[in-house]
Amino acid sequence: METSNSTLDLFRPEEVRRRSQDLLGVAGSSGLQHVDVDLSGLSDILVMLLETTRENYPDFHIPPYGVWRDFEAGDIDRWSALANARAFESAEELLAAAADLAILGAYMKTLHPSGWTYEDQMTETRVSGNQASALATFHMFAAGSFSSEMTDPYRVDADTLIRMEKDELAFGLQWDLQDDVDLLEAMQKHLKRLGEALALRPDLFSKGDDTRPGLLAVELAKESGEAVSANVILDKLLEALAPVWVGGAETGDITLGDSFRHSGTGSAETDTVIPFHMAAQEMVYALVEPFAWAGFEVSELELLTAPADDVHASVFLKAGVLKIRDGPEAPTEDGVRDRMVEIRAITIALTDKLADLLRRELDVPAEQLPLTCILEGGTSRLGTRFLREGFGESEKLGRYLNPGAVFWLPFGA
Repeated sequence: METSNSTLDLFRPEEVRRRSQDLLGVAGSSGLQHVDVDLSGLSDILVMLLETTRENYPDFHIPPYGVWRDFEAGDIDRWSALANARAFESAEELLAAAADLAILGAYMKTLHPSGWTYEDQMTETRVSGNQASALATFHMFAAGSFSSEMTDPYRVDADTLIRMEKDELAFGLQWDLQDDVDLLEAMQKHLKRLGEALALRPDLFSKGDDTRPGLLAVELAKESGEAVSANVILDKLLEALAPVWVGGAETGDITLGDSFRHSGTGSAETDTVIPFHMAAQEMVYALVEPFAWAGFEVSELELLTAPADDVHASVFLKAGVLKIRDGPEAPTEDGVRDRMVEIRAITIALTDKLADLLRRELDVPAEQLPLTCILEGGTSRLGTRFLREGFGESEKLGRYLNPGAVFWLPFGA
């Protein structure tokens, strides 16, 4: 089946940014049904952002944003310990294993049981939220739960993802096999879809008899010289994996992944769709360090957007820059979806504005202070703190952002 250019555009990060900025423009003239914006409060967020960044990285040597920071919960470099124990014989081996873990770590950031905490029993570190998802994935990876090779536990094989059992997931995630059975079954299906998607694209994910997500990184490194394009990585991931993120918009028989229709935009079918591709972009962010360890730079990171998640929405809601309208009547099904789309899209666009403000304040160009460092040093930490402390809309935010309880959106529990 041929795919139109307008449909292909929905998979490009430039289109994610453009459509989010378009909605922010509409919100600025009070043209959206469910949210308002007040940009005057950005200066207050800027002050908090600078304080947060200086507190965590006083020398402004900020590592990239991504799941690796969650793997380091409790200030413990778990990957280095694992890599030293494994003693990889080549950069290619290291890249394949680290990319396996990076992609799976982003993929397993999903809905979880309410109040779930994960305990790293080796370090007695107890965490919740995204860090719980990350540490559970890491320790299952380290235990060989995703490997089909007894002699090589540190890998993720497609056939193992397809055959994953609920009891092994319950043990690895520290979920209750009875109380959390619905979520365990959803995770089982989620991993099975990933394994099947990998197997359907041997040109991207296979080498010989092995089919692993990390082999995509190995192949791209071979093709790319010294720098691997973030845009190319994202394009390959979405080309193969968009169908695994079911529950969003579709056009014809094409599943558009993390994209949702907004009833107040556009006239043509694809014009009503607002794309986000949060998990796929998280995968790209997560691959920056595996490529670096193997001697490769990731270029064009500036094309990626901020996560359209509850953490970043909290930054703007807490400060009153983003305001959610609560009408006297409950919104319709379309209204509930439109509200989710508006909050997520405006969050992306506002984060871009905040990043520009920060660079102007520090008088540094984007090349010296890329968005990935702003996300890690400031916005993700500030938003996480706001959610932990709680504020007006914080208890409702998960439901607003995931009203249909879509399993692969990691909020709403």
